[in-house]
Amino acid sequence: MSRFDGKLVSRRVFLRSASLAAISAVALSSFIERTEANVPTVLQIENISQDSMGRVRLQVSHANPTSSHYVDLVEVDVNGQVTQFNQQPQSSDPFTLVLDLGQVQGTPNVKARAHCNLHGWSDWSNQIPVPEFPATAIAVFMALAASLFMIRKAKKN
Repeated sequence: MSRFDGKLVSRRVFLRSASLAAISAVALSSFIERTEANVPTVLQIENISQDSMGRVRLQVSHANPTSSHYVDLVEVDVNGQVTQFNQQPQSSDPFTLVLDLGQVQGTPNVKARAHCNLHGWSDWSNQIPVPEFPATAIAVFMALAASLFMIRKAKKN
């Protein structure tokens, strides 16, 4: 047998071994169940502040919640200051939370994320501004100011 023939034989043995390994891997993979991480998702964050007290409403999706698999923590980031809120097991998907942020000054940006006790953290939600004075309060103030201005103007005439 020549040297070339020896290499050819070793290549055939290698290819046969590689083919056998690939077939074995495919056959074994049929016994493995597919698993997917069930990480929660913050679907929506909404500003529901009243006066200067910051409040947000979160809608969170977390499939198949049970008493042993649920969102146990929610973090809210207000301009870089993160606050954790402990949660009780949920019974529905999606579910809604209302979180009090305390007194708000200015118009901080707020975002949130949720933590599954088995699968870990969600991504951060989109950021929303939470103004010290909500738009409804500003609208009411502007309407009152306009009506006072109209009353004064009417009295002068």
